[in-house]
Parts: sequence; C-alpha cells; structure tokens
Amino acid sequence: MTEVETSSNCSSTNSSRSTEEKQGKSQMPKIQLELRLNRKIAKSVAEGRLEEIGKMLRSTNKVLNWKSFLPFKASRDGDSEESELEIEDLFEEGMLGTTQMTDGAPLTEFLHDFSATSSNVHFYKLNDDGPLSQNLSGNDDSEEIVGSQLWQLPCVEFEHIYENLIYDSHLKNELMSYVYSLIHFSDRGDHQERGKTSLCKGLAQHLSIRLNNRYSHSVFVEIHSHSLFSKWFSESGKLIHRMFDQIDELAEDKKCMVFVLIDEVESLGMSREGSSSRSEPADAIRAVNALLTQIDRVRRRQNVLILCTSNLEKCLDGALVDRADMVRHVGVPSLFALYTMLRSCIEEMQRIGVVEELVEEFSPIDDVITRDLEDLPPITQELLKVARLARGLSGRAISMLPTLVFSRSTEEVLPMSTCLRLFQEAITEKTERLKNSKQH
Repeated sequence: MTEVETSSNCSSTNSSRSTEEKQGKSQMPKIQLELRLNRKIAKSVAEGRLEEIGKMLRSTNKVLNWKSFLPFKASRDGDSEESELEIEDLFEEGMLGTTQMTDGAPLTEFLHDFSATSSNVHFYKLNDDGPLSQNLSGNDDSEEIVGSQLWQLPCVEFEHIYENLIYDSHLKNELMSYVYSLIHFSDRGDHQERGKTSLCKGLAQHLSIRLNNRYSHSVFVEIHSHSLFSKWFSESGKLIHRMFDQIDELAEDKKCMVFVLIDEVESLGMSREGSSSRSEPADAIRAVNALLTQIDRVRRRQNVLILCTSNLEKCLDGALVDRADMVRHVGVPSLFALYTMLRSCIEEMQRIGVVEELVEEFSPIDDVITRDLEDLPPITQELLKVARLARGLSGRAISMLPTLVFSRSTEEVLPMSTCLRLFQEAITEKTERLKNSKQH
C-alpha cells in the first residue's frame, strides 16, 4: 500500500510525529498490579486510595516484573486526615506484572506514567480454608470415592507458585495473554466454532427452523459417551438403556423433533472384535450391544434423528457403521475454504473492534476462484499467502487463531498489516507442531 505524499512539509512533519507518538504508546507495556490486603482492611477502603497507591509506585525504583514486593512508605498529601492509615499499612504484599516483558525485568522506567485505576489494580485476600473433597458415589452400598478437590481462590496454598516458576520460553506470559484474549473476545460475543460437533449443532439448529411447520418444537440431546461408562461391572449397558429411555420419552410427543448427538461415538461403539482380541473387559462389549439395540429401538420413530461424530472411524464396530444412513469424512479444509475461514475470522475481529477497518475489502470467494492472482487486490493476495501456509490445519485450529493473534499483540486495535503478520506467525507455529506430532 502506497502512502499519499503531502505538499506541505509542516503537515508531513506533524504526521510523522503523530505516528511516532502512536508507536511509542503502543510499545508501553500494559502493567497490572495485584495487592494482597491486610486482613483487617476492607476492599472498599483500599479502592478509595488508588491515587495514593499510584503515587507510591511512581516513587519506587525496586519493582521487577512478576516479582512480589513488600509495602514501602509513600509520601502523604498535606490535606490527608491523620486518622487515615498509612498507605503501606493497607496491604501485606504486592506484585506488578506485564505479559509484554520477561520475568524479572525492571519496570521502573514505565512506572513514571503509571495511573492506578480499578482496571489495572486488583485487591485480594487469601483464603485459608484448605481444599474441600468432592466425593463420587457409586452403588448404594459402595464406599464414596474422592473424585476431586475444590479450593476457594485465591488461597494460601497457591500463593507464590506462579512467580516462582522459571521457564526458558515465554510460556507464562503467553498463557496469561491468551486467557485475557479469550475473555476479551467472549465479552464481545465472538464464539466461532468449526469442528464436526459444531456442524451437527448447526445442522440441527436450521432443521428445527425449517421443520417448525411440521413440529411445534425441537430438542437437542447431546450424549457424553465417556460418562456412560461405569466403573461398576455391567453398569454401562444399563446406563445406555436409561439414556435412550429418556430419548424415547421425548419422542413420544409427535409434535417434537428430537435431535440426538453422540459425540466421540468410539467411546461407546468400539469394534467388538478388536475389544476381544485386546482382552478388554466384557462390559465394553456389552456397551456396544446395548448401543446397537437402543439405536434400533428409536429408529422406528419418525421424529428422531441421530448424529454421531468420531475421529477413529476405523475403530468403530462394523454393525454400528452399517446402521448409518450416511457416512461422511470431514477432511482438512481446502485452500479456498481456508481463505474464507480466515477472512471470516478477520472480519469478525473488525466487527468487535480489535482490527482496523479498511476501505479496501477482501475479495469474495468467487473472485478468488475465477480470477488470476495478479488481478486480485493486494489485501486479498496477502490473505491468500496466509491461507497457503495454513494447509493441513483443521477448521477447529483455524477458529482458535483470532484469540491467539490478539494475545500476541501489544495494541488494542491491530493495523491490518500487523494482523496478517501475527496470523502468519500463529499458523506457522501450529503447522510446525502438527508436523512434529506426525513424526512422533
């Protein structure tokens, strides 16, 4: 893209200065402050002293990135009430962190302009109740088993774990940035999914709309295959039977269309011949028998549609595959599909305001397919280059890219050139990982 030259030297100088200022601001790290409050101090009291907390930080030269520090004395305003606690008495410990710098990097030079606000200062107290055991109960006569432990966060046991972890890579910063980006995208309603499960859900959604003249209402039942396997001998078949009892009960209403999704059906429908040769428990074979019987049972219902997904088609029982009216392999996206997905990702990022809007738009897929590359707009050619790099990635992997891209940015709104570069870097990383996993 070529910039338009201005006839005025003054305008050109001001434009350059403005650009430099923007670049300077974009390079300022986003610093977050965590303060562990004294147990006797209410959060509301600390929130009323944000200005003093900012002044305290601006007066220090000893704070390092992701390293805790003890409270230190700060100068007080002349008009402060004597009855007020000293600012250093409000909290027991603090930590400053930014995901844009390495662990232990000095933050002093960035604190001179630090302004403490409710968005970058986070107060907390530690919970010392310890973990709560969550029990799983089996049959009525069985003893309870501890399935998990629950901690109320933030807690004493987890304090200082994060800052004491040392890695050669930027793993901690990358994880923190990614989670923040996930929340950022979620708040703006970006929930793009492109996997096989999403295909089934989308299909059911539109069928329910198109069939609403025939069926007054529709329901979607998603079966979690792994949860139907019981540790109790011969219980899995009974659980499957109960599950389909519920489906059959729903289908008794002739005005209700019932969509059933058995996700990762290989958990229930693994080949019985293979199970026998591997000496697997007889309960696994009983589960397959029960699944086949129950599918035959509900197939007589005209208002039931069963959808299944699997990543291990060759491992499925032959009788289960034979019962499917249609079997389709969902492969990796083609070049043109990748272009369309990436274009959709960027347009969604523009919609929620994290990528700049351009006058020039990406070409529609029909133009990309029919026209020569050199006849396409430059922005479209750039996106096609990115799409070529993404060959071999799944739709699910593509759907994760926007969050990953935004997590690596230092800017609130990405210029298109930066956006495309970060997409290219994220795709290269994913394809390399995919190659390595195949080699091993």
